[in-house]
Amino acid sequence: MHDRPDIGIADLACLDIAETGLRRRILGPAHALTEEELSKYDRTTLWYDAFWRDGRVVLITPRLLNLSSALRRAELRLDGSRARARRLWRFKRWELWAVAAPRPPRSLSIRIGGWQHDMAVAPAGPALFAGKNTIVTLSKNNDLRWIRDFALFHRKTQDAQAILFIDNGSERYTADDIVQALRPSGLSGLILRAPLPYGPVLKGSASRHKLKFFKTAILNVARLRFLSQARAVLNVDIDELVWSKTASVFDLAVRSRLGYQPFTGTWRLPNTGSPTHADHVWQDGSAPCPTKFAVVPRSFAGRFGWDVHRLEPFPLRHRLLREDVGYWHCSGISTGWKYTERLTRKGEEMDPEAHTLLARALGDDAP
Repeated sequence: MHDRPDIGIADLACLDIAETGLRRRILGPAHALTEEELSKYDRTTLWYDAFWRDGRVVLITPRLLNLSSALRRAELRLDGSRARARRLWRFKRWELWAVAAPRPPRSLSIRIGGWQHDMAVAPAGPALFAGKNTIVTLSKNNDLRWIRDFALFHRKTQDAQAILFIDNGSERYTADDIVQALRPSGLSGLILRAPLPYGPVLKGSASRHKLKFFKTAILNVARLRFLSQARAVLNVDIDELVWSKTASVFDLAVRSRLGYQPFTGTWRLPNTGSPTHADHVWQDGSAPCPTKFAVVPRSFAGRFGWDVHRLEPFPLRHRLLREDVGYWHCSGISTGWKYTERLTRKGEEMDPEAHTLLARALGDDAP
């Protein structure tokens, strides 16, 4: 049944305009950024993806800021016919634009000043995930064993059926390697190659994520291009394992009147070097982790934008929290890309529930 799941590979139809000489301005005072933060800031991506659905070419962009005027004034052509982009919505870290197109166009051409670029428009791909309990996750250079165990755990404990795995330009392996890592999990799905700037995390700032456009935007590429027909979608990272007591997190989202189930997390720690998920059975009483969520795309809540920890703009998140669902944030499952302190934390007390569930799902070198 789970021997050869269908797992494909896809790419974004993204556009970089570095050759035009135009640059996105810094959001906020540039002098407040370190040289490293400035180097990670994406100044030249005009859009992350361009795909056709529902009579229009959808453009998912970073916050355009001063580049919005360049897109409005640009000469656009779909299959040679003049077209115009208009902004439908502006969120905190991404924007939704559209170009009217009654039929799927084969090509999109853009001219800005003397610079021109021709590209294909991507198709939407909801059929692969239609009716399925689907995980969406973003990853870069995470250990292939971690990827396998993450997917396997959620198939065994939450009845996950499919995964949209967004690879943010891993250098340690290829998309084909990720496919092979996921096969033992039994999940079908897609590897979406997305080698684009992630953006800086500002240290010591209350708005430390404001320049990090990519992750929120790519979640909405997932929502609008691939996952609009999924039964329910679980948004979690590779280091997060969801547990539930009364029903799967997907079922809880489907049963919710709004089609939305947020939940909080707690840290779980290993007491060994080179840990796997299954080693994270220790706790230290630290504060809860930010909310993550499952959502039904075709529900009321599914109309809202997806952010990393919430729907945007959606005001009722904390009123919908439950005590019978949550996630374990595995401190040792990290490449240390953001900070390394978590990698040396050790637990003080064993969590018997985590020990039992992890052993059942991942023990004896599962699957």
